[in-house]
Amino acid sequence: MSIGEGQLKARTGGKVAGGKAGGNDSIAPTTELAEPDTSRAKATVPWWVRDASSYAFSCLTVLSLVTRYWRIWDPAQVVFDEVHFGKFASYYLRRQYYFDVHPPLAKMVIAAGGWLVGYDGGFLFDKIGLDYMSHGVPYIMLRGWVALFGAALPLLVYMIMAESGYSVAAAALAGLLVTFDNALVAHGRLIMLDNIMLFFMLAAVYSYVRFFKQRHRAFSAQWWTWLVSTGAMLGCAASCKLVGLLTVALIGSAVLYDLWRIIDIRRGTTMTQFAQHFAARAFGLIAVPFALYLGFFYIHFAVLTHTGTGDAYHTAQFQMQLIDSPMTKSSFNVHYGDEIVFRHRDTSAYLESSTARYPLRYEDKRVSSQGQQVTGAKKQSDAAYWRIKPTNRQNGAFEQFMARRKAGETLEDAELAKWTVRHTDIVQLEHVATGGHLRTHDVASPLMPTNMEFTVAAANDTAVAADTMWQIRIDGASSNATQLKTSASFVRVVSERHGVAMWTHRKPLLPEWGRRHQEINGNKKPEEKSALWTVAEIRGRVATKAEQEEMRQRVKPMGFLAKYAELQGLMVHHNNALTSTHPFQSSPITWPLLTRGVSFWTDNAQRRQIYLLGNPAGWWMADAALVFYAALLPTLELCRRRAVRVIDPVVERHLLRSTAFIAAAWALHYLPFFLMGRSLFLHHYLPASIFAYMLLAAMFHFFNFDDYRRFSLRNWNGRARALLPSPVAALVFVVIAFVHISTFVFFAPLTYGSRPMSPDEINSRRWLSSYDLHFQK
Repeated sequence: MSIGEGQLKARTGGKVAGGKAGGNDSIAPTTELAEPDTSRAKATVPWWVRDASSYAFSCLTVLSLVTRYWRIWDPAQVVFDEVHFGKFASYYLRRQYYFDVHPPLAKMVIAAGGWLVGYDGGFLFDKIGLDYMSHGVPYIMLRGWVALFGAALPLLVYMIMAESGYSVAAAALAGLLVTFDNALVAHGRLIMLDNIMLFFMLAAVYSYVRFFKQRHRAFSAQWWTWLVSTGAMLGCAASCKLVGLLTVALIGSAVLYDLWRIIDIRRGTTMTQFAQHFAARAFGLIAVPFALYLGFFYIHFAVLTHTGTGDAYHTAQFQMQLIDSPMTKSSFNVHYGDEIVFRHRDTSAYLESSTARYPLRYEDKRVSSQGQQVTGAKKQSDAAYWRIKPTNRQNGAFEQFMARRKAGETLEDAELAKWTVRHTDIVQLEHVATGGHLRTHDVASPLMPTNMEFTVAAANDTAVAADTMWQIRIDGASSNATQLKTSASFVRVVSERHGVAMWTHRKPLLPEWGRRHQEINGNKKPEEKSALWTVAEIRGRVATKAEQEEMRQRVKPMGFLAKYAELQGLMVHHNNALTSTHPFQSSPITWPLLTRGVSFWTDNAQRRQIYLLGNPAGWWMADAALVFYAALLPTLELCRRRAVRVIDPVVERHLLRSTAFIAAAWALHYLPFFLMGRSLFLHHYLPASIFAYMLLAAMFHFFNFDDYRRFSLRNWNGRARALLPSPVAALVFVVIAFVHISTFVFFAPLTYGSRPMSPDEINSRRWLSSYDLHFQK
């Protein structure tokens, strides 16, 4: 019997083996017992054993900082998603509105780092490989700011393991595994969001463990502190990236299980007490996170007050709230006879035509109409102007109206209103440059045989006149009296005869015969949001300063909650729409096996590269631990059914509580990705990989420790046997750490992009043939 064990038995009547003494009641060790007297123990062991927890934590801190900050200035170029998240940080500093599928907190944190060093957001990170030094970007500060969050991850893992009842050795092993993981290091030293989210995610788990350990001191100051801290960290995690909601699901599941135990009448809980517990958790874990989530969006809107690249995603009313928005500077009623430009809302392509014709046969041998091409151009030109004409000319009244306009006569407002284009009007669109009318007909479009071809028909071809009739449908129009406006209206142009809507898409682009423009075709689902267009301008119409001021005064204010609801809908919609293929995307089934990585950056001149890849040895050892634990649970249950005791009940209790919580955390941060239809990448597995490492450390503890009574940062009793109980345990620890760290060092040139590698060196790191590294033989 070790020092302290006799004291514990004395206090519990000697029932260590089968009861609560020393066991776990849920995800963390019990706290109902008094702390053992460790004064004699501390006097009988060396100082380096007694203070092992502090030294392990300090060593992890140094190692984590070194791995994240080593050569953080290199490469001095834009790397992978820095092209997005650096740009968004710049937009905050410029106060220009942008749109992204992720919530704003992590990007605001990055922007705050730039603001602290006086960065003005002048660099927009336009493409991977752009040089930072020549543009005067404080990228080292921005990367270093993010690296602080990455460096904290091993420390949080250590604290979670220690507070959950694992030994110093197991907690230190988990911290080492996270410290020397190549993928976590590569992500943790660049201007990206994941490590900021991971910090709040692990902080939420740590806070919940601390909260749970206060369950016998319910409603005390510490209990409330850790409850609110858990909610705050959950709110921050979800406010960084939507996958932070998986951590919310994890904590929520644990809380529901805890409440299910509390309501048990055998525990002596009254319904009033249960209601108090429920209300407290609802406040701390629902109200607090949601209030923070709302608050960060409030700051987001308060900072981004100027028009920017994200305007086009929003409704006209939203856009008109922004300073210098085109909708408040040049929003005019569209009248018949105006020469207008159509711009697609989602892709910003301009509707245009030319004298070029579709080829007789396409690549798939289909025959076209050989009609005049209608395409979507990236830039506006004279070929993008269309004259909008009424189908009801009112016995020549329209021609008279146009003649007076061309003569420069001043027209009364009433007469102009008579010829204003309105919701549901039937119109014709004359291509100004070639004189024909926009037409769709029952011929397959070039790239999408299910959609109708768009072409331009001769104006005097009466045989096809019905194909040139278009209904104007203004999105969100309240009545047929709603007027079509430039910039401020989103509109569907729908064929009256065929019911298809004018539509375009980015990929694939038309071949060379179509000048690599976007295809324009007739979409048979006219109500799709992707079928919306705007009238970008009216030729020759420019607003005076008085008109601009009048437009600004007419803008109807939009409240925060309305803005928030609109943005949330757009985020969900566009996140689900991220289905386009990427050369380095991967399936979730391949992530634990680490069958491929992601190319982040290459330098062709120096033959250097950054390739996101986890630590193969560490990930595969973690996989083995996951498989072993998954097999262990049914084995223990079978033995229990047959009344066969194979392990101590205290150990079994720990496996079914604390270790099960870690396994559930891995599953909840991994399995939901199988249900997602969007493009996925290896870095989506990073949260789950951390919990897999923690489970590996838990299995190390299971095989090497028989004492599960209490280990934590504050009350570890300093017993020598508790540090590493046997030479075998020490050997296992050293082997795992050595293999893991050696593998990290071996793959470090790909993690840091620190030096050129010969083809032989690169091939030696292709442990799997699916590692698509650059500069191979």
